[in-house]
Amino acid sequence: MATVLPSGAAEQGSQVQADAVPSVNLRLDYENRAIGHDGITRDSRYTDLMYRRAGVVWIERELPTAVLESKEHDHEPASPHAGHAHSEAQGAPLLIKQDAETGKVSVQLVLHNLQRVIDVELAHYGNVGYGGSWASAYWLVDPTALSRMEKQGPVVDGIQHYLLHKGEKTTKVAWDVVGQYARSIEQRDSHGISIQRMTATPFADPQRLPWQPLADYQRGDYSDLLD
Repeated sequence: MATVLPSGAAEQGSQVQADAVPSVNLRLDYENRAIGHDGITRDSRYTDLMYRRAGVVWIERELPTAVLESKEHDHEPASPHAGHAHSEAQGAPLLIKQDAETGKVSVQLVLHNLQRVIDVELAHYGNVGYGGSWASAYWLVDPTALSRMEKQGPVVDGIQHYLLHKGEKTTKVAWDVVGQYARSIEQRDSHGISIQRMTATPFADPQRLPWQPLADYQRGDYSDLLD
């Protein structure tokens, strides 16, 4: 659930103006290709759904139909056994919030099968797929990072293109000027053996935002899953 362009030290600067950012719902398609020294090409693809509102981001994996059907046929334990809960945490939805006054970020893992909301401490961010950058989660790329990139021509159809060459890596960003998010991010190396691509496609508002049903869920800490 992470973008390919790091935010670096610009995290604090990107905190401002979050309230003015438009609300969006995005389907994030990720494609990764790597050619190993053994000559084997390894491809991976997955899709996340993102819901962004003022100071709030929800990110969840969109599972293929075959996976959903397989889950329905599994026998799920009724009690939150630690080992099972830890397994459930892999790819579970994330609810990420930033306090408007302090800028403090909170990360919660949502386990629907167990009806639990798990507070995730900084040390466990990597375990749940959160890269630690609020800006990258909220805008898909830290807006301040764009200032270090080269603009590619004028805005066309609401999109500003950016380019960055750094060492053997080239990064391209298509920035939605009105929506304030990255329409696409592509990073590749000069040898063509590593390519990472993210494409964002907006979709209509749902009847109910995904975090609204959580009021009746139990609370817990991530450390509970490790016991």
